[in-house]
Amino acid sequence: MLENTLRVLVADDIASNRTIVGAFLAHLNCTPLYAADGQEAVDLFRREAPDVVLMDLMMPRMDGFEAIRQIRAMEDERWVPIIIVSALSGEGDIVQGLEIGADDYLAKPLSFPVFAARFKALRRLLDMQRRLSGSLEQVRAVANGVIDGIISADEDGTILSVNRSACRIFGYTAAEMVGQNLRILMPEPHRSAHDGYLARYLDGGEKHVVGQIREMSGVRKDGSVFPLELGVSDICLPTRRMFIGVVRDVSEARRIQRQLAEDAARLQQYHDESVREQELAMAIMERQVRSDWLRDSAVEYAVMPARNFSGDVVAVARAPSGALYAMLADATGHGLAAAISVLPVLGAFYRGAAANLPVSALAADLNSMLCGLLPPGRFVAAALVRLELGSKRGQLWVGGVPDVLQVDDEGRVVQRFVSSQLPLGILPSSEIVPHHDEFTWDAPCQIMLCSDGLTEAESVSGEPFGRAGLEQALLGSLRGGRVNCLRQALTRHLGHQPAGDDVSVLVLDCAPKDAQRV
Repeated sequence: MLENTLRVLVADDIASNRTIVGAFLAHLNCTPLYAADGQEAVDLFRREAPDVVLMDLMMPRMDGFEAIRQIRAMEDERWVPIIIVSALSGEGDIVQGLEIGADDYLAKPLSFPVFAARFKALRRLLDMQRRLSGSLEQVRAVANGVIDGIISADEDGTILSVNRSACRIFGYTAAEMVGQNLRILMPEPHRSAHDGYLARYLDGGEKHVVGQIREMSGVRKDGSVFPLELGVSDICLPTRRMFIGVVRDVSEARRIQRQLAEDAARLQQYHDESVREQELAMAIMERQVRSDWLRDSAVEYAVMPARNFSGDVVAVARAPSGALYAMLADATGHGLAAAISVLPVLGAFYRGAAANLPVSALAADLNSMLCGLLPPGRFVAAALVRLELGSKRGQLWVGGVPDVLQVDDEGRVVQRFVSSQLPLGILPSSEIVPHHDEFTWDAPCQIMLCSDGLTEAESVSGEPFGRAGLEQALLGSLRGGRVNCLRQALTRHLGHQPAGDDVSVLVLDCAPKDAQRV
């Protein structure tokens, strides 16, 4: 049987992301409706009434959080699932999104198998919800058409009449029910106590059932006990007094409630397991980086992740010869997936430094490793540096990251090394000829490396930090404090909003203070 086509609202400010999600949806028999920001998403939801909403969080004009809040405020009785699709993977972002009305979360970059599996599960939930909605509509029609179970009884509790639905609910025929006491429809202890309840009510006692709708338990002819809703009216006729009871079997509604509670518990368990797995991954990554070498007097650095995990890595090592090796690597994407992509190069970097390799040979080794490990479309932009402080010579290999700068003591750029190599992991080393630049220095200077998360960081107005912002922040900064100056300049530029990408900076001193004393 063909699945119903779902109309899916896709809200993302990046056109390429909308195109990718649209392609995914086309394979899943879904029709995408595109919005480029939160305000467009709200307007499109109001106009088109889609079946599902895929919402990015970081968007101009109106962000995803506010869009979700407004969409939930517009909804009627029809449930429309909202799934966050965002690179924001922090626990606080996820919790905030779910608390204001989102139903699930998918992290970017999207995996089609995971996306497809989630959508199949979502389709099942939607089908169940639509069936439930249909059942509830049917229940309303039943109530309006007086086709709930209706039972009349006299002052003694003897059944006078029943309708067809009452027979169906309890499993008796009308002949089997009429003339019997209402007790046959009740489980213990209510069966034994019913005559007493009725007598106290008739004597002017407190109303426990009459005039109210209460949930109680009933018992069928086969002895099975089930939940029901019961409303009883007391009718005084000229010649007699009688009671009219309207009965509704709520077994299916309670079953669905239990199922939803179990689904919520499973979702919570999945979330808790995901948090534990991320904590384990973080601990493993921290053990891979030689933090003792990062405390070298010639090294100043900062890594500022946009999410829980950074796809940027900085590493330094000392060769047996005393040469200082440094690497800044920036993997495709953000978060855990990007961090895993760059993790394998750390061991190879440390081994290459221990072998005193030229940086071009080290780059070839790293490239060969990543070509064998990374899936298509994944790569690692990087810069590699080797400094011989004694002879004042250095080597540089730059592939895919912003220009590496040589700056003097005043923070002025005296030499620029542009990216002339492909990022690591794109082409096999046999198809490229890695080479490096060599340089020397006479006066004290520093080598500054950064990821594109710094130069591409946008202000509230959309202006990138850029090369001009970088050089302006460096100018006049003091040795030993340049990374902190860059951090402060970036914070001012962003207006204290979070950066959209991982940011990393590495500064290498070609004449550290301890070397000058020697």
